[in-house]
Amino acid sequence: MTLRDRVARTSRALAAVAAWRSLLSGTSVGVVILALTWPFTTGQGRATAIAIALAAGVIVSWWSFRKLRGTGFTVESVALWIEERIPSLGYGLVTAVERGAPPGVERAVAAVDWSPVTRDATRKALLAPAIGFMAAVALLAASMTMAPAISRLANRASPGPRTIAGPLDVTVRVEPPAYARRRAESLRNPSVVRALVGSVLRVNSDGRDSLMLRAGDQESRADQPWRVGARPVALQVSAGSSSRLIAIDPVPDSAPAVQLQAPPRDTVLATPDGAFALGADVRDDLGIRRAAFEYIVSSGSGESFTFVSGTIAARSLDGARTATLNGQFSLSALKLKPGDFVHLRAVATDLRDDTAAARGASETRTIRIARTGEYDSVAVEAAAPPEADKAVLSQRMLINLTEALVRRRTRLSRETFGDETRNIARDQARLRRQVGDLVFARLGGDSSAEHGSEEQRAAMTPEELLKAAESAAASAGAVLDFEGDETPVVAVNRPLLEAYNFMWDAGRELEQVAPERALPAMYRALEAIQRARAAERLYLRSRPPRAVVDVDRVRLQGKEKGTPAAREPRSPAAAVGRADLARFARLVALARTDAAAASDSLLVLRIDLLGNLPAPAAAAAADAADALRNGRDATESLAALRRSLGPGVVASDSLSRWRGAK
Repeated sequence: MTLRDRVARTSRALAAVAAWRSLLSGTSVGVVILALTWPFTTGQGRATAIAIALAAGVIVSWWSFRKLRGTGFTVESVALWIEERIPSLGYGLVTAVERGAPPGVERAVAAVDWSPVTRDATRKALLAPAIGFMAAVALLAASMTMAPAISRLANRASPGPRTIAGPLDVTVRVEPPAYARRRAESLRNPSVVRALVGSVLRVNSDGRDSLMLRAGDQESRADQPWRVGARPVALQVSAGSSSRLIAIDPVPDSAPAVQLQAPPRDTVLATPDGAFALGADVRDDLGIRRAAFEYIVSSGSGESFTFVSGTIAARSLDGARTATLNGQFSLSALKLKPGDFVHLRAVATDLRDDTAAARGASETRTIRIARTGEYDSVAVEAAAPPEADKAVLSQRMLINLTEALVRRRTRLSRETFGDETRNIARDQARLRRQVGDLVFARLGGDSSAEHGSEEQRAAMTPEELLKAAESAAASAGAVLDFEGDETPVVAVNRPLLEAYNFMWDAGRELEQVAPERALPAMYRALEAIQRARAAERLYLRSRPPRAVVDVDRVRLQGKEKGTPAAREPRSPAAAVGRADLARFARLVALARTDAAAASDSLLVLRIDLLGNLPAPAAAAAADAADALRNGRDATESLAALRRSLGPGVVASDSLSRWRGAK
């Protein structure tokens, strides 16, 4: 290979390096442009942004390569470039390439290797463009990841989405879930769509096949059904340069409401004979599948208990919205013994497949059979059953339900087993709060203090809780006329506090779907409650005096002095901040120039405030948005919405003016 051939090969390599450098530079510019426009474009706009980025990359690559090509990659210029970096050649290479050199000079020059110089130049030429290209790719990845958040921020900062072109004529078909047994309905150009959670929306427009649906970071074509979720969303329907905003208000399906009418109260019987009439009222917003009475009989004492459960008067209602459930409960058929407890309640399920959320229950009534010897003296009348008895009965019921669930574990699916375990966990938490309210109400505190200090008490040991109870009892002024080192308040509350902690441990295990590990703590909680019941059992020497209560005054039904003016009920105030009021003012100003954009802004504001707005205000916002969209006068609806948002901000001087001062 001659010297000229070697220099020509080096020239081609340098030309390839220049091409790669230009390509990397142009690609980096295109990727940066795409990263900057990605969060703010969608659909057709995003395709346009990709085309612009591609064109910009091609132009930059072509311009960069032409600039580098202008420096020249001829054999003579490359030979001179090599001579500049290897001075020892003494211009022998240039002479050999241009005019030829004597054989001795050509052999001396051919022995020189300039490939290291070429590699070093290649590395320096491609390093910076390669780093720029990787940075541009990282910027594009970050932009695509953060695009939903940036889009939401832009929508929140702006008064609302603007309609680019004229209004889009659409039809929304709402198909309720099959269990609701409701007919599908079609709405023409709705501003607000109220639909059951789980309903399917189908949006179409006459003569348009390329409709796009977008809500937040979710986007799909209109030919795909849109399912209504649990949260309200603003659904943007777009086709080309036209768009329309539709507010989707989800309507949740509530659990059946069950009210037990008979028996009306808890009862203590001397003998386990006779029968009780059972009655309950059941209602549901969509329909009731089944209703029945449930009972649990607990027998025994100490650690040995037996439980029997069953249902009475089960009835299939086949979708009725209201029903009255009646039945007869025979005590003699259960073969009860003295000291037994019977727990009664009414339950109902609606038409949903989710049995955990579709089940509703009434309050529980308790029937207790008196213990042997409880009424053996006419001179002593026992006090009414203490409040701790209810906790005993409820804890026994939870133990019975947990044991039955453990026995049925192999026959249940994993989802059903988890749902029933978490239901027991919620009942255990509700009972724990009742015990906590009972303890701290006796200590002179707020009966609802458990909601405010539950985390603090959960982190305390039983000894620390007991010290808190002792200090509270001492500060409340305990009676000192008792033997031993404990006052009656602390003696009663010590086992209740222990039961509170055991219930906490049991609830934690139940939340983790581990009922087997929860049972030991539930047994210990029951034992502690029984000790508390024994500690506070009192016997009165005679009948207590009957308290005289002004029933009308207690029920706020008495007459007031004077003749006060009639009081009108006021609607609840909306929790609206200054920023929301400012948004309302901006959209009202926008309505004078762009009614369609103001309508979309009003729908977005309505969705953001839907949880705080009363029903009349939400209806006024929907009417105003519909009026603005269709070119009608929306003054009255906007005024009603503004009154519901609360009073305006009034600025006044803190100092009054002095009159007559000189």
